[in-house]
Amino acid sequence: MKIKEQVKAAPKYHGANLSESGGNIPASVGIILSALSGFLAARTNFGGGGAPLCTSLAAVLPATGGFAAFAGMMSGMFLTGRLDAFLTEIVSVPAVIIAKAFAGILTERKISPRGQGILAAAAYIVCGVAAALFYKISAALVMAIVFRGLISGTAAFLAGKVFSAADGAAFSVENRIPLAVVYVLGMCMLCGVSLGTVNVGRAAGAFVVLAAAYKSGSAASGTIAALTVFGAGTASSGMLYSSPVFVCSALASGMLRRSGRLVSAVSFLIFGLAGALIYGMPSDSLKLLADMSAAAVVFCALPDKFYRSRTSFSNVKINSVPMEICGERLKFASAAVADVRESFLKAAGVLSEKKRTAGISETVCGKVCSLCRSSAFCGESDAYRIENYFRGTEKILERKGAVSERDLHRALDGCPHKSEIAEEFNFSFRKMQAERRSDDAAECMREITSEQLEITEKMLYELGMEIFPFCDEELSECVGGIISSAGAISPSSALFSDKSGRVYIECFYEGMLNVKPEELTEKMSFAADRELAPPEVMTIGAKTRLCFHEPENFSAEIGSAKVSGREETSGDFGTVFRDGFGNISVILSDGMGSGARAAVESCMTVSVAARLIKAGLGAEAAIRFANLLLLTKSAEECFSTVDLLTVNMFSGKAELIKLGAAQSFIKTNGSVKTAESRTTPVGIVSDVEIERREIRLSDGDEVVMMTDGIPEDCFPRVRELMLSVGVTSQDCAERIIAAAENGKEDDISRRDDKTVYAVKLHKI
Repeated sequence: MKIKEQVKAAPKYHGANLSESGGNIPASVGIILSALSGFLAARTNFGGGGAPLCTSLAAVLPATGGFAAFAGMMSGMFLTGRLDAFLTEIVSVPAVIIAKAFAGILTERKISPRGQGILAAAAYIVCGVAAALFYKISAALVMAIVFRGLISGTAAFLAGKVFSAADGAAFSVENRIPLAVVYVLGMCMLCGVSLGTVNVGRAAGAFVVLAAAYKSGSAASGTIAALTVFGAGTASSGMLYSSPVFVCSALASGMLRRSGRLVSAVSFLIFGLAGALIYGMPSDSLKLLADMSAAAVVFCALPDKFYRSRTSFSNVKINSVPMEICGERLKFASAAVADVRESFLKAAGVLSEKKRTAGISETVCGKVCSLCRSSAFCGESDAYRIENYFRGTEKILERKGAVSERDLHRALDGCPHKSEIAEEFNFSFRKMQAERRSDDAAECMREITSEQLEITEKMLYELGMEIFPFCDEELSECVGGIISSAGAISPSSALFSDKSGRVYIECFYEGMLNVKPEELTEKMSFAADRELAPPEVMTIGAKTRLCFHEPENFSAEIGSAKVSGREETSGDFGTVFRDGFGNISVILSDGMGSGARAAVESCMTVSVAARLIKAGLGAEAAIRFANLLLLTKSAEECFSTVDLLTVNMFSGKAELIKLGAAQSFIKTNGSVKTAESRTTPVGIVSDVEIERREIRLSDGDEVVMMTDGIPEDCFPRVRELMLSVGVTSQDCAERIIAAAENGKEDDISRRDDKTVYAVKLHKI
């Protein structure tokens, strides 16, 4: 089995844009289809004649399509040679088109499916009664007109619901009944056309049945077969004799779909022949077998991408994520918060460590005695003076809170710096007390933050526990079965789609999978009826999150380069990650100052934000969490910048968030623009302001992010590199660093940490 080719959303038959330029179907094709529909509707034996469906078509189609359907209807009626029998339809169809045009002008909006149904029914009944005045009117005739009018209105209402549905929503649960009725009416219209021994309608129905069997199994194929038989029987009662054979063949084909497309088609024909023999070869059996054979040949000849997305009978568009997956997301976010809390406590412990002196006595001796010329004659050494002269004074200071010259040791009575020693004791004591209070406040804030994170963790987990699984969406269950058979423990899965119809699969599980990623992707692609990219994996604790999505429209070429400044360890830190839903993010942070301490700050900011974003908390919440942690991690002032770029690899839509970061350069449409930060870094104020910038990137566009170690005189070089042809992202980043490093030996301002990320998009 090979991974299926990517199936893009097929154009849907919308009443609002079937035959108008700019719609989903070209204008010329829409007009031809509308005329053909009118021709077939006029020749269909439905409701005592096919003409009521012509009024339904006029109510659903736009004005151009309605007139095309009217022309097709007139052509079909001319072939019958009995225009006088269709006087009601000849009048009602133009009446519906004109009334619909006036209603659109007055209301300035499209008519709803319910309005289309009412318009079709009313127009048919009124025009029918008016036409009946030319004949001998009777109660039976009026009842027949009303009945046919109701048929026309009902057909217009149901067809309007299907044709006006958004992309992908036509096959949703709420539209399955209207879709089934429209399918039956379509079969009824097509079954009136034959090409030699092959009936077009029944052959088309057999093809749809095979496609449904191969995609969704026996249940879907059996349902479609029953609807096909009903539509064919409405057109001609003779087609009903062999209907059991057709339905049984569909069920058998669905049962063998896992063996491949050829096996499914052959079993469809074999069971059809066997059923006809067992059933005694009904009069219509040979024609049915001819129709089934034609459908099987076409089914095997056409590639998957031609029909699979056009015959999707399962609920591919799930309107909401199953509640079970919501619970797992909350519990997964809870685990992420717990991981962040643990990292915060470790980082706070590292940052709160200080190299303090042994005590106040050592400080006083170091500042006063070390500068005294007579220190060699005052005691044997500094250690002797500290232990014999200063320790007693330190104890008095701790008890009284301040000392004077009288509190000093008697050995210092003749010291010329006696007053200076007393002042230094008091100053050092006040400083030590302030540090203690600051440390106590920081410790209290750390405890409060840890408690808040722990409460958040427990709250998210409890919310996840309270959301019980009750959703039984077919495809989500199928995906869950695949991940379970791969060895997952306690799996929870969902298949859903966005507004553009792109399919996503999200799985949570424990344990290890016994299937290779390529094989698992192949199975998921088959279940989703879409080509899926290899999964993106994130593990926190014992829980693993697995995300599949369709292949992206863009690829990201990312280059990075960095050098440290005054110290060996750089205070800059950055990373690149994905969120599992087709978004790629680059986050860069510059810690305060340089060296190991700044590195801890920037690394903490980046790691916290990245983990929380990947866990599903969102960029804004993640940044606010990082700001809270930096505010409370230690008593000393400490902050770091945030430069976050997120690009959707399907659309090219990008979002840039900058908090105190150096300006970024954005190349779009052949020109380079800059984006500067107007907000403070994280770790300074509690209510951090988050400013978002949205940009649209396309093929060849590039974004360069950097820290403030890159001086302004290098900016022309940055623009030159971004506009140059043939310069890769990695080359761009390295050359910017090289330009910024040039001359740093003679210029102190160039000795700061430097980091550059270059992100360039390529259309796939």
